[in-house]
Amino acid sequence: MEEIRLFCGGQPRGTVTLEQGDSRREVRAAMADPRDGLYRAFLVGERGELPLGVMEPDHGTLTVCRRIYARDIAALGTLRRGEARLSFRFGESAWQEVRDPGQLVSVPELRQRLEKIHRAFRRREGERLLLAFPVEEGKPFPLETLFCLARVHPVEGRLCAVYAFDREGKPVSS
Repeated sequence: MEEIRLFCGGQPRGTVTLEQGDSRREVRAAMADPRDGLYRAFLVGERGELPLGVMEPDHGTLTVCRRIYARDIAALGTLRRGEARLSFRFGESAWQEVRDPGQLVSVPELRQRLEKIHRAFRRREGERLLLAFPVEEGKPFPLETLFCLARVHPVEGRLCAVYAFDREGKPVSS
C-alpha cells in the first residue's frame, strides 16, 4: 500500500491511499468534512493529474474510492500529492424555481429531454448557470445522459441533481 498527502487549499488535510494491484489499483482519498461545499479529489503527479471524482460525506469525513487502471496512475509519473478542490460552495445565492428549464439550455437533445421535466431550480454562479432537478425514488435520474456531471445535494429542502452550464447553455464539469 502507498500513501500520500491530500491537500486542500494548500494545506495537508487528509490522505490518499493506493492499494497494490495487477492491472487495477484501489485509490481512496479522505479528509475531514469542512461542511462548506462539494469537493472533487485528484491525484497529482509530475506529468499531470487524474480526477478521482466527487468526495462523498460520511460521518464527518469526505471520501472517494475508485478502482483505476495501474497504467493510468503510472502515466502520471512520480506522484506528488492528492488534491481536494472545492467545486461548489453551499449557500452562495438563492435558488429560483423554474417551470420550463429546457429554455435555459442550448443543446437540442438536452432541451428535448427537459421538456418532460416541469420542476427545477436555477441560480447563477459567476458565468455558470446551475440547474437543479429533484431526484425522486422510483423515477429515472434527471438528465441521465449527463449523470457523470451531476452533483447530488439538497436544494430548497429536496435532494436534487445539480448540473452546471456555461454562458452559452452547454453542460460543463463543475
